[in-house]
Amino acid sequence: MSDGYAFDDLPLGEIRAGTSVLVAGPTHAGTRNLSLRMLDGGDAEASIIVTTNQRAARLAEDCERVGFDIGPERVAVVDCVGEEDEDVRAKVLPVSGPADLTGIGMRYSKLSREFRSDGFDRVRTGVISVSTLVSFGELRSVARFVHTMVGHVNSVDGLGVLFIDPSTHDERTVNTLAQFCGGRIEVRDGENGPELRSRGLADQPREWTSFDPTSER
Repeated sequence: MSDGYAFDDLPLGEIRAGTSVLVAGPTHAGTRNLSLRMLDGGDAEASIIVTTNQRAARLAEDCERVGFDIGPERVAVVDCVGEEDEDVRAKVLPVSGPADLTGIGMRYSKLSREFRSDGFDRVRTGVISVSTLVSFGELRSVARFVHTMVGHVNSVDGLGVLFIDPSTHDERTVNTLAQFCGGRIEVRDGENGPELRSRGLADQPREWTSFDPTSER
């Protein structure tokens, strides 16, 4: 698939299919919201979100808050925090915890196959957040998990969005995980609100650029 992945109401150009991006910045600066908005592909695309530090129900609320209209026919959540919640307007598969990388990988692969069987050729994958995985496991194991997931995203021409808060890790940890991604989007809290810039991605803002962490849709 040659067409890239587009982002409504964000100062980002299309990202080439098969690319995974590390979105790095503090949560309070809108980094988490930006990651969620990047996972919204509309009705024509499916999304799989691995939530490592909030229950699926809370994640769903946050998605709706930023304008991401979720539904079980095209959005699935791998929940590493709570039990399956029938009130969530998404397909939910629980995992015992963020340290269970094997379980996360198995459920993610299952959901990916199901969406492709349902006719979705385009799937966006998010990990919210990688920081929690690192805090519960060894860096080597998390790096292997990220490498495998990024490889899958590439093999199916998907889009990967991996959120990390670099303030909670040393530079070596962030660089180790970033090496598996096609590029990085950095976020900071600017004078007039959240700002972003890109590294290693074509046709993206290189200088700090303001963005709205919520959607006007």
